[in-house]
Amino acid sequence: MRTFIKIILIVAAIAALAIGGYYLYERFYKGDEGMVEAIDVEDNTEPTHGLVMFEEIELDTLMLGRWQHTVDTGWYRVYTTEPAGEDYYWGREWNTDEDIFEEDLQPYGNGWFKWKKEGNELLEVHMTDNRGAAVPREYQMLKLDGKVMNCRETLDREKHSFRKIGD
Repeated sequence: MRTFIKIILIVAAIAALAIGGYYLYERFYKGDEGMVEAIDVEDNTEPTHGLVMFEEIELDTLMLGRWQHTVDTGWYRVYTTEPAGEDYYWGREWNTDEDIFEEDLQPYGNGWFKWKKEGNELLEVHMTDNRGAAVPREYQMLKLDGKVMNCRETLDREKHSFRKIGD
C-alpha cells in the first residue's frame, strides 16, 4: 500500500512540474501572439514589468531626440533625421559609465549607427572603426510615446527601456 501511495505522489509531482513548465512557457516565452511582456515606465519612476497590447507604431517624430536608459543610466542614445542612405537615418550612442561621452565620438565611427523603423521593427546598423565593419541589430518596439521607448532585441530577447530627455 505504501508503494502505491509513493507512486501516486511521484506522478502528482511530475504532473505539477509539467503544468508549471507549460504555464511559464505560455507566460514568458510565447508572448508574441497579441500580447508581449514589456517594461512599463511612467514619469520619474523605476521600471516595472507588465503586459502591453502589441500595437502598430508608425515612423514618426516620436523616435527623434535624446534618450536615457532607465536602468543603465549612463547609456544614452540620440535618434536624428540626418539621412544615412537607403531610408536610414543617423543616430549615436554612448555610455558615460564606461567613460565614453558624446563629444568623444568620431563622426560616423564607433558610437554611430544607422537606423530605420518599419512598423514595429527598429533596425540599426552600428558602425565601428574597424575598416568600415558594421554590426546589425534588430529590435521589436513594445512601447513608444513622447516620453518612453521600450524595445526588445530580436536576437537575444533582451529588453531595454529608455526615457526621453531632450530633442
